[in-house]
Amino acid sequence: MASIPLNEIYQHKLNFLIGAGASSGLFPTLWLPIKDSDDEEKNETIETLATKLDHLGEQFRNHHALLFMYYYEKIIEPVCKFQLSDVHIPHDEECTKDDQCKVCEKIKFRKETIENYEIFIDSIVRLLQQKNDFQRRCNLFTTNYDGCVPLVADKLIKKGSLEFCINDGASGFIERSLSARNFNNYVCQSGVFGRNSSDIPQLNFINLHGSVYWRKSNDTIKVDYNSFDTAVIIPEEARDGLKQLSDILNDESKTTQDVLALNVELNEDIRTIFWDSYDKLPIVNPTKWKFHETVFEEHYYQMLRLLSYRLEEQNSILISFAFSFADEHIRNLIKRSLSNHKLQVFVCCFNDKEHETMYGYFSGYKNVTLIKFDDEKLDFTKFNKEVFNADLLRGYE
Repeated sequence: MASIPLNEIYQHKLNFLIGAGASSGLFPTLWLPIKDSDDEEKNETIETLATKLDHLGEQFRNHHALLFMYYYEKIIEPVCKFQLSDVHIPHDEECTKDDQCKVCEKIKFRKETIENYEIFIDSIVRLLQQKNDFQRRCNLFTTNYDGCVPLVADKLIKKGSLEFCINDGASGFIERSLSARNFNNYVCQSGVFGRNSSDIPQLNFINLHGSVYWRKSNDTIKVDYNSFDTAVIIPEEARDGLKQLSDILNDESKTTQDVLALNVELNEDIRTIFWDSYDKLPIVNPTKWKFHETVFEEHYYQMLRLLSYRLEEQNSILISFAFSFADEHIRNLIKRSLSNHKLQVFVCCFNDKEHETMYGYFSGYKNVTLIKFDDEKLDFTKFNKEVFNADLLRGYE
């Protein structure tokens, strides 16, 4: 199947699950160029490599710390500092002004990613506009901790052509605090004399793996989209080792064994300085899928319960895109929810290889539909054009 029957499902209870592939044009993924020495047809990822180093124990504690320093600098920090105005990248050399210019190509991908988020949110809102009164809400779950959805939604709201609101679970005015119960709130409009009322289309935006815009404040989580400082410390004494590891990780001719063979020394104080600052980050680690702060951990499980509750409702729809189902908690939760035969799940597969993986996960479930294109990649642009099509939604108006 290559499309979602929107005309059949738009009145149902809509849920979306978005993964890292949606933002891959803006931010690096966990994928690494080096090969897996256990199977050189596969590449390592930060997740798989970190898991191996974790299992190898104390002998490789320095490698483990350096890998997470790399993960922070290459993936987390760019997300923390990102703004929509950061699309353009300065050229280190004179631009060749042709298809060979890698910087121009990167700028093009960055623009396309933001545009795709705009089209996606626009499509959701157009669909919600067609729903019955007081049903114009959907849940957008994501394991991404970037700000693409809220920043793009804010941009669309400022344009004024779409009337909708986004609910990130936070309430307050100057200081905004996160609470699961806020996802039960929604906004209505009424006439001057209160005789007529209607609800505004609303996206509940739910960060399952945390957000770079969260901060711990005593026993609460504060949300601040103007905060860019993570306070993570990478000591200067670790820089040489980090450079050596980075060179190996980005060399396609290297394997896992080259990482393990790296001879690097970090004293305990250096590791402690880094880990003490890193562990305060409000995001799930790519290995054990857990937070280090209790307040974040509690919210994580509340959001998993919310996902479970939404999927157990009658006539629920779940559309997943750019999501690998690598998180076993989420994968198993969705499998359990499939006992609700009124639930329909549409899983978008990037390519044939991912389709095989998803078939292995969900082949026994009649209420799961795998969506792919033969010999073509189902990227964000194709998803918007041919799977979740905005023009088709406007046809309902």
